Amino acid sequence: MKDATELIRALTGLAWPLFAAWVVWKLLPEIRGIVRHRAFSIKVGNNELTVQEFTNQVVETTAELQQQLTVRTDQSRLRQEPSPPPQRVLHRVLWVDDNPSNNAYQTAQLQAIGVEVVQAESTDEGLRALRRASRPFDAVISDMGRAEAGGFDPEAGLTLIRKIRETDATTPVFIYGGSGATARREQVAAARGNGVTQSPSELFDLLGRVGRFPRTAT
Repeated sequence: MKDATELIRALTGLAWPLFAAWVVWKLLPEIRGIVRHRAFSIKVGNNELTVQEFTNQVVETTAELQQQLTVRTDQSRLRQEPSPPPQRVLHRVLWVDDNPSNNAYQTAQLQAIGVEVVQAESTDEGLRALRRASRPFDAVISDMGRAEAGGFDPEAGLTLIRKIRETDATTPVFIYGGSGATARREQVAAARGNGVTQSPSELFDLLGRVGRFPRTAT
């Protein structure tokens, strides 16, 4: 009787793996077609990305985070007195980029920790969002070069900073772009921008200096 019971348990344990294997075998042609053509998309935050685009952003961001965590772990061993956390809370961010899907993963991360992200695709649209905001933005993020009404403007980020500073001297403005943007760090500072980076983790570090993220705020 004991041997029979053990046999039934063994067969039951095999049932789900065998069923799963059968399902995969039946769907294998469709799965291969999806992977080959990357034919489906997923929604990330406010944007829709192909699986390949999403995967690329996840890989890039997690690699950056791993590198930064390693550096910070080494630094924390040498730091005796950590600086006090900022007193304000980061509630709202305006993100200006003519291709919002480039930042979909970072936008979703901010939303996941309670930060409202308003997206604009041009300098004029961003300035209108600032003027019409029912509540002030705690920070502004912009790419450097983008398509504007008159064509591509390689200095759109600098233009946005200068226009914001005409009426607002305090809201932090950060440039988030590639190596071409980081090479213009001095120009960003001269326009009274608050920082420029191409690193997702460094961007979050810059935002964290403005205010604590809502999910971690006490």
